[in-house]
Order: sequence, then C-alpha cells, then structure tokens
Amino acid sequence: MSDFVIGFITGIPIGTAVGIAIEIALGIHEKPWSDLTEEEKKIRKNALFIGIITLIVGVIVFLLFNDFI
Repeated sequence: MSDFVIGFITGIPIGTAVGIAIEIALGIHEKPWSDLTEEEKKIRKNALFIGIITLIVGVIVFLLFNDFI
C-alpha cells in the first residue's frame, strides 16, 4: 500500500476522534444561539468563517503539494 493510502486510512479516524473530543470539551458550557449577545454571535460567526477558510486553504495546499495525482 502506498503512503498516501496508509496516511488516509489512519488520518481520517484520528482527525474525527480529535474533532469529537474537542467539541465535547468546548460544547459543555455552550449557550443556545438565542441566548447569545450580539458580540458573542459576531465572534462565533467570525470563528466559523476562519475555520472554513482554513479548511479550504488546507485542501488546496494538500492538492497542490501532493504528487499522488
């Protein structure tokens, strides 16, 4: 098996497990959207936007710098 396949097979479950653990740890004291102030809503929207941009940049870098294609 190639290194890409091995990395993919091990990376997806590890990333999923880490993501779930982080969400559980951070989401325990999370307030509902309707209870947030305007400032807190703005912070959450910005954090989501930054996360999406980071994901897109990561996928682009992955596709550009991998020679599996």
